[in-house]
Amino acid sequence: MKDQVFSGPSVEEALAAASQALGVPRPSLRYVVLEAGTPAGRGLEAQPARVAVLMDREAPAAPPPAAAARAEKDPRGGARAIVRAIAEAAGIEVAAETEDTPEALTIRLEGPDVAFFLDDDADVLEGLDHLLQRMYQRGLEPRRLVMTCEGYRVERDEGLRRTALELAAAVRRDGTPRTTGPLNSYERRVVHVTLSAEPGIRTYSVGEEGSRRVTVAPRDDQEREEPA
Repeated sequence: MKDQVFSGPSVEEALAAASQALGVPRPSLRYVVLEAGTPAGRGLEAQPARVAVLMDREAPAAPPPAAAARAEKDPRGGARAIVRAIAEAAGIEVAAETEDTPEALTIRLEGPDVAFFLDDDADVLEGLDHLLQRMYQRGLEPRRLVMTCEGYRVERDEGLRRTALELAAAVRRDGTPRTTGPLNSYERRVVHVTLSAEPGIRTYSVGEEGSRRVTVAPRDDQEREEPA
């Protein structure tokens, strides 16, 4: 049976909706958080939480405490352990390979079942990316953590660049600033770099950590800039 996605104002409310719809007690649900959700505030719209409930599959055994402690400190081992747990729970064949460079730690998903992460506009992949960013990005700085899967990153970057240019064109037409949806630090950088040479346009990041976005504004706009 295909995994089912539920949403709500918070993760707990999304899980409550899943429990009611599926007739499964809340503690018995096995799920992956796709989006943690963010409340409205400071001019930002609320973003719903989204969870994918894993259907008719056995949950993986918990890793030994020592292994869990190592995974918490090591982004390479941690990412591989998380992907392995998801693969075992979903009954799929996928593994995470890592590549270290001075600029970034790249986590690449490989295997015959990577389509699991790319269905529904890559919602599961983006949810995993968000989770790993929250867990490990701060400890990696100033390097970036990059999540990719069989060309997805290239396609995602191209999509971000197209969106950035469309927002810039709209801002030039009417002078009204536009703001992207939530982006991680790597994605925000793609937008900033794409628009850095656009005439009459400036960009800056807004929002709290974990739900930061990029505002595209006229260069003479006087709103206070925040660091990217």
